[in-house]
Amino acid sequence: MPYSSRLPGGAFSFETASSMGHLPTVTNERIRERLARYSRPDAQLDFGRIEKLTGSAGDLDQTTEPHIRYVVAVDGSNHEYEEAFDRYPSTRVLYLQIAGVFIDLQQMQEQTGPFVSPSRIAEAIEASVVSGFLPGSFLEHQDFADPVEAFRAELFDLFATTEVQSGMLLDLICEVQRYGPAEDASAAQQKRVLLPKCPNSKCDLNESKVARRANLTVSLKTPEKCPACSCTLWATDTFRVYEDFRPDASNGEVLGRVRDIVEHLVLLGVALDLERRYPWLLPETAFLYDGDLAVFGNSARMFRGLLGSWQALWQRSRRRGQQPPVLLGIAKSGYPVEHFKGIQRAAEVAERPLPIPRQSYMRIDDRYMKEVLRVQSLSETYYGRKFFYHAADGQHLVITVPPAEGLAYAKQTEEGADDPSRFPTLRRTFEVLDRMGTHLYDDAVIPVSLAHNWAAYPLSNADKVLRVLTEQTIARKRS
Repeated sequence: MPYSSRLPGGAFSFETASSMGHLPTVTNERIRERLARYSRPDAQLDFGRIEKLTGSAGDLDQTTEPHIRYVVAVDGSNHEYEEAFDRYPSTRVLYLQIAGVFIDLQQMQEQTGPFVSPSRIAEAIEASVVSGFLPGSFLEHQDFADPVEAFRAELFDLFATTEVQSGMLLDLICEVQRYGPAEDASAAQQKRVLLPKCPNSKCDLNESKVARRANLTVSLKTPEKCPACSCTLWATDTFRVYEDFRPDASNGEVLGRVRDIVEHLVLLGVALDLERRYPWLLPETAFLYDGDLAVFGNSARMFRGLLGSWQALWQRSRRRGQQPPVLLGIAKSGYPVEHFKGIQRAAEVAERPLPIPRQSYMRIDDRYMKEVLRVQSLSETYYGRKFFYHAADGQHLVITVPPAEGLAYAKQTEEGADDPSRFPTLRRTFEVLDRMGTHLYDDAVIPVSLAHNWAAYPLSNADKVLRVLTEQTIARKRS
């Protein structure tokens, strides 16, 4: 624990360790001896197995039409701010910010010169950013004596007051639950939200099985009292993120969970609004999530509703005689990303052809996910299935794509669950990835890079951006 002192200006200065202080650890003989018992991950690669799962994107028996022209990407950032009150460095508040980009790929690629003009995107930067506040540690609310209850109330307020296109985040909870399990869908039809349990640890309904038998629900828009203990219930209690909230410690992980939930809902909300207003644009649009199409932690149960919502949107597109829009997630970090790069490096060291050449993909069956990538809880978290793709420009991309029907991963290992035919947008996904690569960062694509940086526009101003970037194009298409 470092010592701290206050500088003349009032800020705290913390004692820091020497930048060379880690050397005795990495050179420690006991550590080196123990580590020698383990092998490098790329030493166990089965190239034959990998090659059997690899195919050429061009060989997929899927349409490439219509080509993706527009890309919507959403990304968020979060920060736990310390010393919320002067001279109390343990008091913390939680901030999150969500931004997105809408890109006309054709317009971008038709520009002359090596750089993309930021002028049209910059026109939208003037608006305020969609942001949120949540209480952190050692804060006392004027109305709620219990810090956890204050956190729950503020979370509900965040969802009730944050607008996504033409609706509120709160409305998207109900939209997602419409396509969840039967009990969720039934509650959603009545504008109510099913709660997995009562937040009060002393309540009989705090046990999930009991709460499920009692059909514990709450109004979407207004708080209600628990029928068993009179504890105040909010619709956002369905996410159960409050269970990890700590009133006397850091809550960075909780904030990250909230940010992820908001990002998933926002991307869906933008797609639904685009469908309502410009349905003819959907077949030419890709919706890009920065990360895996998966929900982790206590909120994981909402993955079924997210998958169902996107699959319903795809079905409506087909009924209109359209190809469905593309949806994908791109992971920038994690062991699967490291593994994919390790495969290619190991092949180069062995002086053999790359097992996954450019414009080729690798299916990842259930056994490979569990035995090699060691990803657990597949059937309870992921609404997209993982694929490796070696893009035309050399990028190594780990993506997740949802199936047209059924779950991405079943509870029991199934042969053929990774069959590309279950993912009819796969070839168009690969095609658009080849067109929007960027070398600003390793294995990144332009929309994610823009959403991640200052050039991203706030979603509260999405109407303006849609108008700025597509008005002329839409006029041309309809004339």
